[in-house]
Amino acid sequence: MNFDDQTYEQVASYLNNEMDKAEKTAFEALLKNDTELASFVETFSTLDSVYNEDTWTIKSNASIEDVKALANEFRGDDVVDLSKKIRAIQQHTTQETSTKNRKSYFYYISSAVAIAAVCSLFYFSFTQSITANDAFEQYHDWNTLPSFQTKSAAENNLAKASKLFQEKKYQEALTIFTEYEKENNTYNPQIQLYIGVSQLELENYQEAIQTFNTLKNSNTIDAHKAYWYTALTYLKQNDAENAKKVLNSLVQISGNYNYEKAKKLLKKLK
Repeated sequence: MNFDDQTYEQVASYLNNEMDKAEKTAFEALLKNDTELASFVETFSTLDSVYNEDTWTIKSNASIEDVKALANEFRGDDVVDLSKKIRAIQQHTTQETSTKNRKSYFYYISSAVAIAAVCSLFYFSFTQSITANDAFEQYHDWNTLPSFQTKSAAENNLAKASKLFQEKKYQEALTIFTEYEKENNTYNPQIQLYIGVSQLELENYQEAIQTFNTLKNSNTIDAHKAYWYTALTYLKQNDAENAKKVLNSLVQISGNYNYEKAKKLLKKLK
């Protein structure tokens, strides 16, 4: 991470909502094309959700997820270099810019070393020592499962099953999904995902793994998703070793489902 002084000034101006419409449009266009800068801006725009402005202690209402995410954004060398640059800019600008009636994001940024010290504690406590169970809680997200249209009676049943699933009525949802599969005598990978995850949540782990293995070996467009869900099944069982084996297979192909998440999880997992 190494931006010039003008970029840091633009960041502060953007975060302090000091840009006019044209400047803001141009800067947001820049963010779309510069992922590193976009990540930087996003990190500092959310600092106030984690830290108290005056004392730099963790807010009582800051979630563990907030702190974990913030900790991942900071590394020693980057933060030291960043802090030196911003402090130099701040010395130049504090005489020219009044901060009486607004929150100064220069203050946030220039305190980056202090933030990094706190973040490092969370980094070693959380990201470097994450257990399989913790990983499951952090990484499973059933909201990404497909939704179903409701045009025909059969599709209405699928929508009903999906709703039951969202309500965590996994056995009822599983019954409808499996009956639909039998009645239609067809292999639907989207339904298989629901079946496998329902089995997982019902702690029928071997059945879930078998369901995902069948999906993985199918010729469907969603076959590669089986790696991720199989890994989650092992994580739910606190089986880190088998989860890592599956994740290692997943990251062999960059086009696989949740490729980037799998790479990050492999670095964290015990």
